Amino acid sequence: MSLAKFTARSLLSAIFITGGLAEIKKADQLSEAVDGLLSKLPKSSCSQIPDVDSTLLVKVNGATMLAAGSLLALGIKPRLAATVLAAQLVPVTAAGHAFWEKEGAEKQGDQIQFCKNLGLIGSLLTVALDGAK
Repeated sequence: MSLAKFTARSLLSAIFITGGLAEIKKADQLSEAVDGLLSKLPKSSCSQIPDVDSTLLVKVNGATMLAAGSLLALGIKPRLAATVLAAQLVPVTAAGHAFWEKEGAEKQGDQIQFCKNLGLIGSLLTVALDGAK
């Protein structure tokens, strides 16, 4: 692995490693947001989702970010790690930064986070599609 690719993957993975750790540590606080998102789902969808503790979901999401981010940084299965992170980021972005439902400064903040996440998804897809070369 070249030094340039190692550095690039390490920089990209930093947000997932630190974010994963933060989610694990603050799972109780973040679980309220998950409950709010799940309450917005149509009733027909809810019947397809097993009844799982939202705190556990937050911890699993954080652990996934931490593990896949670490693998990406170390260059271990980088294409798989990038694919997992991109797939995990799509629903988080759509549900967590729904700027089209907001007004004013809150809308602007969510729109910035939404676009930032789109950039991260694009970067992850670049690694996933070309990461082994």
